[in-house]
Amino acid sequence: GCDVMFHAPREYKKLVQFCQYMVIFIALVILFVINIEKILTFFAWIVSILFPFFIGLGFAFVFNIISNNLIRVYKAITKKKETKRIRTFANLLSIIIFVLIFIAFFIAIIPQLVLSIEKLVNNIPLIATHLKTLALRLTKHSKSLYQFVAHIDLSKIDTQTMVGYLDQTSKLIFGSNTFVGQVNSIISTTISWVTTFFISFVFSIFVIFNKKRFLTDMHHFFYAVLPENAYAKTNHIYQVFKHTFARYIGGTLLECVILASLVIIGSTLLHLPYSFLCGFVIGIAALVPMFGALVAAFLCSLLIFAQSPTQGITFFVMFICIQQVEGNFIYPNVVGKSVGLPSMYVLVAITVGASIGGVLGMIVFIPVFSSLYRLMQEYEFTQFKKRGIRMEENETE
Repeated sequence: GCDVMFHAPREYKKLVQFCQYMVIFIALVILFVINIEKILTFFAWIVSILFPFFIGLGFAFVFNIISNNLIRVYKAITKKKETKRIRTFANLLSIIIFVLIFIAFFIAIIPQLVLSIEKLVNNIPLIATHLKTLALRLTKHSKSLYQFVAHIDLSKIDTQTMVGYLDQTSKLIFGSNTFVGQVNSIISTTISWVTTFFISFVFSIFVIFNKKRFLTDMHHFFYAVLPENAYAKTNHIYQVFKHTFARYIGGTLLECVILASLVIIGSTLLHLPYSFLCGFVIGIAALVPMFGALVAAFLCSLLIFAQSPTQGITFFVMFICIQQVEGNFIYPNVVGKSVGLPSMYVLVAITVGASIGGVLGMIVFIPVFSSLYRLMQEYEFTQFKKRGIRMEENETE
C-alpha cells in the first residue's frame, strides 16, 4: 500500500526525473558557489603542478615548427619524401638550433647588456645632475619648489643613501619588502623558473621524439569518449588552433628579432647610448602587441634623455621611424597574415588577456581570439549557405 501511495503515475515520470535533475543541479551550483575559493585554490594547485609540462608542450610545439620548416627545405632541395630517419634528424637539429640560439643569447647579448647596465650605474651622478638641472628649469616659476630642488646636495648621495631610497621605493611599490628582500625574492623566483625551464625542456624532448605516439594517444582518447560527430568537430577546432598558433608564434618571434635588430643598428649608427640594452628591451616588449614596443621605447628614451636630452629625443624619433617601417611593411607580411584578426578585436583580446593572465595572457589571447574568429566565420558561412544567402566579403571583415 505504501509503495502505491508514494509511486508517481506513469505519465508524470518524466516530470519527476526532470525535477530530480534540477534539484541535483541546483544543489551542485550552491555547493560550487559556497566552496568557490577552495575549488579555485585546488585548480590553481593542479595547474601549478602541471605548469612545467604545459611549458614543455609549448617548447615541443616550437621545435615541431622548426622541424617542419627544415623538412620542407629538405624536400624542396632533394625532391625526396620524408622518412622516419629524416624526421628524427630534423627534430634533433631543431633542438640544437634552439640550444645554440639560447647559448648565443647568453654569450653575445648578455655581456652587452651587462656593459650597458654598468655604464648606466656609472652615469648615475651625471644623470642626477641633469635631472636636477631640468627640475630647476621646470620649477623656476614656483619659489618653494625651486628652493627645495636647489637645496638637494647631490654630493651627499652615496651608496647607502641610494639603498635607502630604493628601500622606500620598494616599500611604496611592493609593500613591506625592503629592496634587499625584493632582490632575494627575485633571485628565488629566478631559481624556480630555471628549474621549471629545465623540467619543461626535458619533457619537450620526450614529446618531440615521441610525437606520433603522443598524438595517437590523444586522438584515441577523444575518439573513445566523444561521439563521432563531436570528435570530428573537436579535431577541426584543434587543427585551426594549431595552424593559427604555429603561424603566429613564428611570425611574432621573427618580427621581434627584426625590430630589436633595427633598433640596435639605428642606435649604433647614431652613436646613441645603451643600444643593446634598448634593443633587447624593445624586442622583448614587442611580444606584447600594439603597445609593448612603444611603451618600452618611451622608457628607453627617458633613460637616454636623463643623460642627454638631445639623444633621448633622437632615439624616440628614430624608433617612431622604425615603427612606421615595421608597421607598414614588416608586420603585415610577417605577423599580420598569421593573425587574421581586425584591430578592434585585437584590442579586446589584449584587454581580456591582461585581465586574466597579465602579460602572458595578452600574448596568448591574440592567437586564441584569432582562432575563435576564424571558427565563427566558418559557422556563419555554413549558416548562410544553408539559407541560400551569399555572404559578402565586407560582412566578414
